[in-house]
Amino acid sequence: MELQYYTHKMTAPGKTAKWPAASWSQSEEHVIPENRLAIVFPGILCATFMVVLDEAMIATALPTIVAHLGGANNYSWLGSAYLLGSSALGPLYGKWSDMLGRKIVLFASIATFLIGSALCGAAQTMTWLIVCRAVQGLGGAGVIQLAIVIMSDILPLKDRGTYGGCLGAVFGVASVIGPLVAGGFAQHVSWRWCFFIHLPVGSVAAVVLFIFLNPNPHQSRPLREHLAELDFIGLTFIVLGIVCLLIGFNFGSDAKTIVLVVAGCVMLIAGGINEIFTQRSQIMPPRLFKTRTTVIILVVGFFHGIVFFGGSYYLPLYYQVLGASATEAGIKMLPFKFGYASTSIMSGIVVSRTGSYRPTFWVAWTCMTIGWGLMIMLNNNSSTATQAGISFIAALGGGCLLQVPIIAIQASMPLKDMATSSSALGFVRSLGGAVGIALSAAIISSVLPTKLAAIPNVGSFNFGSSAGSIIQVINQIHFIKDRALREAIINAFSGTFSAVWMMFAALSGFGLVLVLFLRGYSLERKIVRGGNGKAAGDVEKAVDTPVPTEERASR
Repeated sequence: MELQYYTHKMTAPGKTAKWPAASWSQSEEHVIPENRLAIVFPGILCATFMVVLDEAMIATALPTIVAHLGGANNYSWLGSAYLLGSSALGPLYGKWSDMLGRKIVLFASIATFLIGSALCGAAQTMTWLIVCRAVQGLGGAGVIQLAIVIMSDILPLKDRGTYGGCLGAVFGVASVIGPLVAGGFAQHVSWRWCFFIHLPVGSVAAVVLFIFLNPNPHQSRPLREHLAELDFIGLTFIVLGIVCLLIGFNFGSDAKTIVLVVAGCVMLIAGGINEIFTQRSQIMPPRLFKTRTTVIILVVGFFHGIVFFGGSYYLPLYYQVLGASATEAGIKMLPFKFGYASTSIMSGIVVSRTGSYRPTFWVAWTCMTIGWGLMIMLNNNSSTATQAGISFIAALGGGCLLQVPIIAIQASMPLKDMATSSSALGFVRSLGGAVGIALSAAIISSVLPTKLAAIPNVGSFNFGSSAGSIIQVINQIHFIKDRALREAIINAFSGTFSAVWMMFAALSGFGLVLVLFLRGYSLERKIVRGGNGKAAGDVEKAVDTPVPTEERASR
């Protein structure tokens, strides 16, 4: 029999641990395989860098892409299609990696992302590009989630914050150079290289991981047995619900939006209820929905996705409205990206050294609330230093939430559910990102035309009524010769983006209230080095130690 990922030992019948929150962690062993971390970890970072670089570049290159391919009315789909692809199957990557093995799912994800990137770079129409962005999303989500799962396999929980800090550095570097690279490609080479650049990076990562990565041996159960036990009803409800919800948000504000959003919500609720009560193998662990802390982590993860992806997507456009070129917008994004990168690194290290994640949540959501609240005050007369300083405050909080929630949710779940619970968090964050981009576009489409209509003599300029057609003319605003008219239009755009920042501030404030109710879990686990675990079998067959519905603080 092959080793399972984690050895799970039952406590004596009828007995419970002193601290209910830690009852399973005291009876588990985390089997850590031997790996040459000096080689394997850079390979994981390289694969992650590829995906994050793509996410960082698209917003800066967006006006150039729209100007070249047309299809401005569908521009928001460039971001939403990627997130739709990453969200639609998001809950499944952890499950697949338990069923098929880590390496198979990881390499399939890298290959899918690279194929999608090549097709994006060759796109001749906006529709072509949107479809291929969805393919990229399918692969990109798998790469990010498997990177997190594999790190969790080969590293003790208490050390993941430190290594997560290195992963945060990769996020930071990619986020910083991404807009600059995209601006350079868009202005001086071709926007197509924003996609072609991933091919060599991904290939190097795949070769390194193929040769050197040594995951725990995969369980020996045949695939047909997994499929026979899989909860296909829950899977169907969840995937269809996600698709309906995201497509609905991108239709605007007509009847189709209402029907699709309502249908999507109903199906997601039905899928969640089915997951709780089904006797089959669940897509997501039921415990995620039965304890306060895990529910809060998922909800605020959704909010963070809205704010993070929405801000990263629309802040470069805001700077271009104020007169920056694509390259200059990338430079102005540096304080925002540096804020995310620096606190992502530091927060992971702090959590590893202190063994407590709750203070990081509290500080993060406080900074985000203050930062996005101050962003509302910005206008076209705000100085560059003011813009940079306020966006930096918002980013300080957001960066803490890139790695720490992963540690928190893994600490609050049994080890056998590590992969699926990590995937669930990645899923809600991607779903939040898609919703954030769509909601921001809806705000722009509804607020900006009203503001523009109030400007005298603006009728000679055809801005259109959708967010896409409006975005298409951003680079033309500063060629308007009438200074008063130009300033009035810029002010209207600035006020519209303030409405988007207001939504982000409100969600951040709500998130701050929720994280005050988080409970603490110990980061300590029993470790078996070198894969010398005692038990054998299937990680999905491990038995849960009984725990109460609500947990008590372990610290």
